Amino acid sequence: MSANDNKRIAVFLSLVFILSGILLVACSKADAEDRNREVIREVLELEFSGPNVELMDLLWNPQYTTVVNNKEENKELEKYIEKVYGPYFTSFYLHTFINTSGLTYQTMANWAGYKLNLKDVTIEQSDKASNRYTFTATVGYQKNGEEEKTANVSGLVLFSTKEEGKIGKFHYRDDDLLREMRE
Repeated sequence: MSANDNKRIAVFLSLVFILSGILLVACSKADAEDRNREVIREVLELEFSGPNVELMDLLWNPQYTTVVNNKEENKELEKYIEKVYGPYFTSFYLHTFINTSGLTYQTMANWAGYKLNLKDVTIEQSDKASNRYTFTATVGYQKNGEEEKTANVSGLVLFSTKEEGKIGKFHYRDDDLLREMRE
């Protein structure tokens, strides 16, 4: 083999390694994006399926509530929230989500006698911020054996830049479902 052949082989192998590295990085990014979409879908499934009988019992049954230092505590509900919702949210944002909107749909469906069923989800990733997603969920809702109707709920999800695959903000925006269940 000549020196020129050795150079060509070295250049060829270098190009193969570089292209392999680029392909590996691109696939890793695509996997992270797909996982983020999966996380959003799983959270929406929790939100729009039910009402969840176990969650409602933990939330409303006084046997789970105790008063400590003049403050109500529900350790069983806290364990449930950590177990079910914890894998999807940053530890910083989990309780904010639960306290602001995380139990709204389950609670409203329970009070108003509706059954919820997630039908479809459209998820879009922002072109400007790779950790920002918007979604539109189509939710079936049915009361006492009546014909099932559907409504859309849309929102915004920001994934943490520090905790990979964890939601740092989850905000509902346009919401036909709560409006319909209140009527």
